[in-house]
Amino acid sequence: MASLNKQQKRAKRAKAKAKQIRMVGRKPANLDDDLGHLAEPIPEYTLAMFSKMRDAEAISRSEMLSVLLTNLAFIIIDHPELLDMENAEDEGMAATHLAADMLIDYRMWADGMDRETAQAWLSEPQFITDFGDALDIYSRSLEASEEKAG
Repeated sequence: MASLNKQQKRAKRAKAKAKQIRMVGRKPANLDDDLGHLAEPIPEYTLAMFSKMRDAEAISRSEMLSVLLTNLAFIIIDHPELLDMENAEDEGMAATHLAADMLIDYRMWADGMDRETAQAWLSEPQFITDFGDALDIYSRSLEASEEKAG
């Protein structure tokens, strides 16, 4: 387990990266990739998370993001191959990219949006602020649970 200081640094970097996420900096999906993506079956664990996210979003965006972060942590533990370490500086950045991809896929699944519209939603300043706030809350909850355990 990483030290508290290292975890705080990771959380801080993840928050900064979340605020920087602009889809213009990411590799655009070409039309063929997008169609291929829609033809692929969504894994059961992802569908379960999306269903929980939809229920939480009925309460608030903050709740939806909390469900995403909590569930994604367990998904990464079970499926570490989902992290694209080749296109990230560290595990935190790879996890942030995965969260962004999951949010785009969620919006496409939940609302039938196309990829471009879902990416635009993810790039809205208010969404970026909300995501940073959700990361802060999630990091504090991890720290609190580690203090209780340790």
